[in-house]
Amino acid sequence: MKDGTRYAARFKRAYAKMKKSAAIAEIPEWPDPIERLATAILGIECGDHQALRAVKKLNEAMVDWNEVRASYPVELHRVIGNQVPSAELRCASLIRALNAIYNREHVVSLERLRSIGRREARHYFDDLDGVDSYAAASVILWSLGGHAIPVGDRALTALRGADLVHPTAGRADVQAFLERHVAADKAKETALVLEAFGAATKSARSARKKVAAKKQTKKKTKKRRRAKS
Repeated sequence: MKDGTRYAARFKRAYAKMKKSAAIAEIPEWPDPIERLATAILGIECGDHQALRAVKKLNEAMVDWNEVRASYPVELHRVIGNQVPSAELRCASLIRALNAIYNREHVVSLERLRSIGRREARHYFDDLDGVDSYAAASVILWSLGGHAIPVGDRALTALRGADLVHPTAGRADVQAFLERHVAADKAKETALVLEAFGAATKSARSARKKVAAKKQTKKKTKKRRRAKS
């Protein structure tokens, strides 16, 4: 990422405030790599909290992940409803990813990745259909114990807005930048703090938009009243 050293110093200063406001109680466990993958694919725009509700609905409605793999996007969308943004598109990505895994492993499972090196596990996702850098990093961090820091859409927008990463840096570049400057034993904590930071920033933006919209409505109402009088 451009100007990495300068942004690293900025991020380090800002992170302490992010962590303090995030109030993370504990680090969650994600033993099933496929469930973690599904959560990441469905939650890239909205975060884990909403995506987990969608995954729960899939688990309740489907026999297993193989049935999910064999379904159509519209069918999965019908199951999860609008729990996540762009739901049918996310469902299509999930189906493509599960099919790609099945074509490689002859089973819908990523358990084999536990027996290979971390570097090989990371490369496994490089050209896997339906899996982007966020989903890959999520599985590596949460289910395989590797050093990765997934950055979802909200966190990426918040980091750019706070001028903590270069404005033209893509997700993969930002993740690589963070991995270089955050120790492996702090990666999970950092991922959670960034997700909370992104959610809080989006909420603040939404609140400001609502206030601005109300002010604009009041102005229009006053103008109409003046015109009538």
